[in-house]
Amino acid sequence: MSNERLQALRLELNKRQIQAFLVPRCDEYQNEYVPAAAERLAWLSGFTGSAGMAAIATNLAALFVDGRYTLQAVQQVDTESIEQQPLGAEDIANWLCQVLIPGDVVGYDPLLHTEAGLAPIIGKLNEHNIQLRAQAHNPIDTIWEDQPPKPCGSALPHSESFTGETSSSKRQRIAKLLAQKNQDALLLANPEVCAWLFNIRGNDIPHLPVALTMGLLYRDGSATLYLAEQATNPKLQQHLGNAVTLVHQVQEIFIAAQQKQCTRVWADPLLANCWTLQHLRAMDVELLLERDPVTAIKACKNPVELAGSRAAHIRDGVALCEFLAELPQAIQQDDFGELQAVQLLRGKREQQQGFCDDSFESISGYCGNGAIVHYRVTPESSLPMHPRGIYLIDSGGQYPDGTTDVTRTVALGDFPKSAKEHFTRVLKGHISIATLRFPIGTCGEQIDAFARRALWDLGLDYAHGTGHGVGSFLSVHEGPQRIGKASTKVPLQAGMIVSNEPGFYRTGEYGIRIENLIFIKESREYAGFLEFETLTLAPIDHQLIDPGLLTSEELHWLNNYHRRVRETLTPLVSPQTTAWLNAATQPLEQ
Repeated sequence: MSNERLQALRLELNKRQIQAFLVPRCDEYQNEYVPAAAERLAWLSGFTGSAGMAAIATNLAALFVDGRYTLQAVQQVDTESIEQQPLGAEDIANWLCQVLIPGDVVGYDPLLHTEAGLAPIIGKLNEHNIQLRAQAHNPIDTIWEDQPPKPCGSALPHSESFTGETSSSKRQRIAKLLAQKNQDALLLANPEVCAWLFNIRGNDIPHLPVALTMGLLYRDGSATLYLAEQATNPKLQQHLGNAVTLVHQVQEIFIAAQQKQCTRVWADPLLANCWTLQHLRAMDVELLLERDPVTAIKACKNPVELAGSRAAHIRDGVALCEFLAELPQAIQQDDFGELQAVQLLRGKREQQQGFCDDSFESISGYCGNGAIVHYRVTPESSLPMHPRGIYLIDSGGQYPDGTTDVTRTVALGDFPKSAKEHFTRVLKGHISIATLRFPIGTCGEQIDAFARRALWDLGLDYAHGTGHGVGSFLSVHEGPQRIGKASTKVPLQAGMIVSNEPGFYRTGEYGIRIENLIFIKESREYAGFLEFETLTLAPIDHQLIDPGLLTSEELHWLNNYHRRVRETLTPLVSPQTTAWLNAATQPLEQ
């Protein structure tokens, strides 16, 4: 199928007299999770990962993916038609320069790219006299006959009991920053930014509770918000108030900027697409291309949001424990596999108060599939599960008061001897982050090695970050903070929520990951220092731990954590789960 679609695309490119085309995995808002209508990369190549880029040339094609998706891409993509390459602007540019000749043209959809993302590619192409040309209409949309319609579901107010602050207060806070920067307006280029600023949520995107919106915030605190007419309702209009003007066509954003006489606009170069910036420049608007201030502010949760996250994690912990307690009996059934495990866990979460959706597609990997870092189970790929081997489940829930993300790796019976040491070393890295105290101003890249040290001692590593930011009933992957090898230059701050998820993966045998969400708080002992508090509540499998590899301090942390899990969740789980939870959280000794 992918080869037929590649040929259809090449015919369309030939009509347009372009020799190559870039196909990113995103939508016009630079969302990680996108509506079905924007799944162009998956439709064309079969690759369903959340990050990647394809380059389609006249005779060759390449899919560029990072270390999280190398195994998945091999399984999903016809490697005879599309070769696999590492994901990076330089890698993409080098490949294009190798397969094209001077004078050739590379097409791109300006709605789906940022200038910051294209800049390194443009520089390399210019050196080889290869042109990058915007396409007014995406050629894939021309050949995708059954492309789903763009969603336009309802947008609804998100209560101050969850947000802890009114939209008016938030807008005034940001407006003060605009005045300090001498800017007339801030471009609100992304639905998550709008959702936080206006205290609204929606259901236009699976797993991400937002409506597809963008807008402008002015320095007096008023705003223009684009939202499809079908998504509006009286409750929303009453909630927004007179200071927010709703428009129903994207072009009306630019008209509003002219009417407000905006000559200086702050725009985030990582969120604003090329098409939008081109339109603003055509209006003689002077752009301040700096990181959106909303992104950094919403990353630091207020006391109401933190309290909500704690409450959501308790309910989510109940669901996960009910699932883990039932799993040993479930795998005795002949027809129970990876897909049925996802369905079982989803059912447990649906029983919890306020559950709205999974926060992402659950990663349910048994034995070798667990070694595929971002494996997505399908009816075709689902392995039957048996009382042996190792199972990894990475999942989360969306609740009005919080977003969860948790990974547990469990032994279902006999397992490879090597797994116990690997698991315990991953656990040592996890505890090292959980117990870390660090000075204010420290960035995620400066602490990442603490999670890897125990693995590095054996010459082992993992090809993904150690931690990502998490939103408040928003994206399970939220910036700007993260913990990883790559430089962010973003200091970790009190109130931020991040994941703590070191791992290890042995291809074809098993995957290991231990993930809790943690939030950053000021140290009670030392002024000027920060530390973490764990939010996630679920047992860590004793069967996979070698206590002899743990220090007394690490064992103390583990036993204290399990006591907290037991004491918090026992009154809330079913009688059948109580016995399992008690056994799963008993203290270990060296």
